[in-house]
Amino acid sequence: MKKLILISALLLAGNNLMAQGFLNKLKQKAEDMASKTVDKGLEGKAKKNTEATSTSREPIKPENASGTPTTSLASTTTYDFVPGSKILLADNFAQDALGQFPLKWYTRSKGEVVTLNTVKGNWLRLYPGTFVSPVVNIGENATIEFDLIMNWPATGGYLVPAINFAFYDRGNKGEILSYDYRLKNCLRFGIAPYRSEAAVQLTSFENVAKKLESDKYRVANFDRKAGNVIHVAISIQNERVRIWLDQEKVFDLPQAAPLNGNLNQLKIDMSSSNYTNEQLGYYVSNFKFAEGSADNRSKLLTTGRLETSGILFAINSAEVKSDNEGTIKEVATAMTENPDLKIKIIGHTDAVGKPDANLILSIKRAESVRDALVKIYKIDAGRMETEGRGSTAPVSDDNSEAGKTSNRRVEFIKL
Repeated sequence: MKKLILISALLLAGNNLMAQGFLNKLKQKAEDMASKTVDKGLEGKAKKNTEATSTSREPIKPENASGTPTTSLASTTTYDFVPGSKILLADNFAQDALGQFPLKWYTRSKGEVVTLNTVKGNWLRLYPGTFVSPVVNIGENATIEFDLIMNWPATGGYLVPAINFAFYDRGNKGEILSYDYRLKNCLRFGIAPYRSEAAVQLTSFENVAKKLESDKYRVANFDRKAGNVIHVAISIQNERVRIWLDQEKVFDLPQAAPLNGNLNQLKIDMSSSNYTNEQLGYYVSNFKFAEGSADNRSKLLTTGRLETSGILFAINSAEVKSDNEGTIKEVATAMTENPDLKIKIIGHTDAVGKPDANLILSIKRAESVRDALVKIYKIDAGRMETEGRGSTAPVSDDNSEAGKTSNRRVEFIKL
């Protein structure tokens, strides 16, 4: 009996122990699940924090003083070179024999007319030394354009040759025939490639003395231009000089050119280099010297009045057909740079036709010029007045075509 009671007690204790163990296991499992839930929550929170940190690494828009995000600063510009309409000299070496030096040019070095496999036309290949163009009187207002190719090895480590272009006076082979020849008036700019960029600098001389030496302008990624055509455009308007390389304006200098310089010849200098001639290729072609127009922008601002016959209209119409001198663009530039500038646009006609019809036509032509300033150049119409005077204020007689052309003009008056 006692044995039976002892066995029952042991079984009961075992069951209690098993039950207790079971309960402990349930408790542990619950704690583990709770721990895992907390860990999962912490992991999720950590993940969110990580994502937030990753997001915060993205560019943050700048804020102004009030904390409001502002837009990024940007600027825009335009290619405002206007070639002259009256050609003074054009030379693409088409008349010269291949392998020979051009008949109209001069040198005390070596050069030859060649063709290239990647571009059309004849090109003058330059070698280290000096080259001089034919004489051409460019006057105080002129435009000069030409194409340039500069090719050098992608590797090598030597300095790439610089090239200089100079316009000078008293030209007639003097710079070539005599090493003692002294330039009196000269406008010179040079291109010096170095590594991936090029430094461009302009120097001018007036009555022998140095007039101006510009800061160096850095053309980025110039190495990408190696072997490709670079279009050079130059505008000289009295003292003002502007130069573009592939439509990138590198200079706009208001007082650079020598006054009354009588510039009449182009001189090209190619510097020497440790590269061999076979490793280099410097070429020029497609020269175009033209008679330019005055600096209309400055004229309007300084004198308060600008008059032009270069804005051409369709016959007996107010439709603007062309703006040969770029006057409308220059006026737009002046108004953009001077927000307070207001103008009056006055239209004139010649005396051909009935006076009443001419008056109406002159009014409409003035309005057409205003509309061009509004639509093309985004000038506020409220800053402009228009007026027509028909044929009542001629500046020349109407007995010749030249006289009629002078009378068909547009005036811009600063208000």
